Amino acid sequence: MRRRSSGACGVLALLLTGAAAAGAATNLVANGGFETADPSDPRQPAGWALPDGLGVRWEPGGAGGRAIWMDTRISEADMVRQWRETGLTNLWDIPRPARNPVAETYGLSYYSEPFPVVSGQVYRVRCDIHGKGGVKVWVRGYGHYRGRWTRRYEALLNAQGRADGWTANALEFDPTRRRPEVTEMRVMLFAYYPPGRYGFDNVVVEPVPETTQVSGGNEQE
Repeated sequence: MRRRSSGACGVLALLLTGAAAAGAATNLVANGGFETADPSDPRQPAGWALPDGLGVRWEPGGAGGRAIWMDTRISEADMVRQWRETGLTNLWDIPRPARNPVAETYGLSYYSEPFPVVSGQVYRVRCDIHGKGGVKVWVRGYGHYRGRWTRRYEALLNAQGRADGWTANALEFDPTRRRPEVTEMRVMLFAYYPPGRYGFDNVVVEPVPETTQVSGGNEQE
């Protein structure tokens, strides 16, 4: 787990609430509103990873119900202790954790389950954000390359939020335009600096009809 640099480009800051209101029927992200529990483990939302319960929480208070909340004020040492207690050190770890807020170094991340990609299709990612600061939504593409399964593509939504309410953000991207080997994607939610509490809700990835596509974006390949 490491903090990544980024540029701001192509973000469609809609300054609305309810990012998933339109086109929800085509949402490729399972349980993007975080309302349904995983039948096999009620501690986590269906279609998403297990939250650690300290830095990343699945709680009420979302734009329409429950949401994912990240608290980057938590120290590195406390985060590592929580990952050990919840059995998540196979996914997250910080070498030599300090007492400083995790916002100042690594930030916090949270992943959806993967979903398939259609070659040549343009997609739109949308997400409601609460909190003003370093909030990002990645859509990461995977495929077979040189004999191994690996990450081959990233679309980055530099989300715009505010401290007193929810803000909707969107970005269009084409994962196979330069990476035809990409066959699968998943969403990564990310919060970092300044130290604070950030909310994510109504996460949508949807195919975009050619007649409504908007040029621009921030694609990292």
